[in-house]
Amino acid sequence: MGNRAGLLAKNCVFLVLLVLFCGCGARLYIDEHANQWISRPLSELQQEMSRPESYASKIQWQEKTYPLANGYYMFVEPLSQDCSIHWDINPRDRIVGYRAVGSGCERKSKSAESSSTFDSLTPHDSAHP
Repeated sequence: MGNRAGLLAKNCVFLVLLVLFCGCGARLYIDEHANQWISRPLSELQQEMSRPESYASKIQWQEKTYPLANGYYMFVEPLSQDCSIHWDINPRDRIVGYRAVGSGCERKSKSAESSSTFDSLTPHDSAHP
């Protein structure tokens, strides 16, 4: 009976560590994913999102954008049901920043925390700017 208790304790420790490591991986994934797209053309990201294995493609995502006062605009990419990245796009259609939005996102970008401009904007279909 003592071996069973020891085995159960080891399994519990393993499960706790697994949950902790998986949670950390989600935070790093958002930053890693976002950082690889900074300064690249939006068209490349749109092409990647159209691949059949992408989450956006799987849910048949309709592109969403919203304008910013400085001539830039935000482009929304869904990562999961409750997490998306709002990409900051300059007038030359280059990705220059981002923020993670949603309860499923573990980490926000620093620029999103310091900006209140985003709170008053609502996304709309990019086909109708």
